[in-house]
Amino acid sequence: MENGPEIFLELYFGWTLGAIFILSFITFFIYLKVRESSFLYYSIYTLFLNLYIGLKAFMHYNIDDADFHNSSILVAVNWSLQFIYYLFYVQFIRAFFNFKINAPKFDVFIKYFMWAMATACTVFVFIIHFIVSKNVADTYQIYLQFIVYFYIPLFVIFGVYGLYKASKLNILGKNYIIVGSTIYVSSAIISTYFSVTEELYAPLRIFMIGVVIEFVFFAIALGMKVYQVFIQKNEYHQKLIVQLEENKRLIEYNNEILTNKIELYTKKEIELEFKNKINKLKSKVFRSQVNSHFIFNILNSIKGSIVNNNKENAIDYLNKFSKLIRNILNHSLEESVTLEKEIEITKLYVLLENLRFENQIDFNLKVDKNILSTNSIKIPPFVIQPFVENAIWHGLANKMGKKTLKITINKLQDELEIIIKDNGIGLLKSMEIQKNKIIKHKSIGIDITKERLNIFAQSSTKGYSLIFENIGPKNNSKGTKVIINLPLKTIES
Repeated sequence: MENGPEIFLELYFGWTLGAIFILSFITFFIYLKVRESSFLYYSIYTLFLNLYIGLKAFMHYNIDDADFHNSSILVAVNWSLQFIYYLFYVQFIRAFFNFKINAPKFDVFIKYFMWAMATACTVFVFIIHFIVSKNVADTYQIYLQFIVYFYIPLFVIFGVYGLYKASKLNILGKNYIIVGSTIYVSSAIISTYFSVTEELYAPLRIFMIGVVIEFVFFAIALGMKVYQVFIQKNEYHQKLIVQLEENKRLIEYNNEILTNKIELYTKKEIELEFKNKINKLKSKVFRSQVNSHFIFNILNSIKGSIVNNNKENAIDYLNKFSKLIRNILNHSLEESVTLEKEIEITKLYVLLENLRFENQIDFNLKVDKNILSTNSIKIPPFVIQPFVENAIWHGLANKMGKKTLKITINKLQDELEIIIKDNGIGLLKSMEIQKNKIIKHKSIGIDITKERLNIFAQSSTKGYSLIFENIGPKNNSKGTKVIINLPLKTIES
């Protein structure tokens, strides 16, 4: 008959494994609802943690220490599970604090660190299992030394620095994550110490105590995260409802005016006026959406500099951003702007984005010599920016080495031709990367721009065209080219 401590330990193992499984299921269910990546990574982390603790508990009750130490397969699986759940734990922390936006340089360091650790652990397991496994009696000790002298020290240093960076961010629930992580890592180190010294019976229970405490803190933090996502979505829905109601009132107002003019105009004149008013209404709605989409990306740039305490960059960003906002506000109610103003806005946008890339992008804008005055040609406002944004974020951002972006504006008889060309990863590769992403992103800006180009061209006998070209073959792409042809309109016309 089992003694009291063994029964208690067995019940504790079972209770903890059940709690971890339930938490893994709940967080995965929440991820399916809110599509927040931190919940997905936490669910995977808890799943592998559950497998690790379950295997350790199984070996504790069913396999003698001698049999375990002489089984290279069990040893390899045991330590491999530990490597894997630690990597997903780091991914969870990275997603929860959104380091990609809040600390982009540190986020790049995290990715390189994770790849390096994953490679080192994979190579180590391969060497131990297939090369050193002939001396299986020492395999367990080799794994233990690898953990004690390499794996834990690196992860502790990395973890302390990561939590320090996280403490500087204004993230809801960050203190719970920091405290929970500290207790969790401390319990892992203490458990490993007693595993090495063998001064304590079943040292895994110390680690499990830390895991349970960590779960309590993390559950609170994740709950706050769910609440925050809910509030943000609710605010977005409320703004959307207000916008739709305003659009409805505008349409009703225009319908009322048209109804009052039925007796004064012929049927053809009424239809033409109605069509023009609807087009103007669409244009204003589209502009309000594209402006918010455009401004959101620039605000993230400013936020990144402020969070990183880079005061000079932040001030430079704000000065240029204020100039950009002034241009947007001045032209937000206009049906068209001069080509000169559009060029000014485009240059300012690229300059702001290039600051984020530490001026790595070689930008060139060339105007055809046949265009004598850019101040006399009309063009829809903010029509170039979405394509430039796509070129930077989907083409150049994923390219290593020299980055170039070239805009050419030509006059072709009764057409204005705008060519946006980059030497990024190419249209096909960009679409492939987007297809493989867990969270899809649809470019609203380009869809809106197509509608606005259509409206701009409707008052002309000539339409517009928009062509996307991948430069070079798919396996050796030289970049992407976008060609926009729209009717040539002047201030006089």
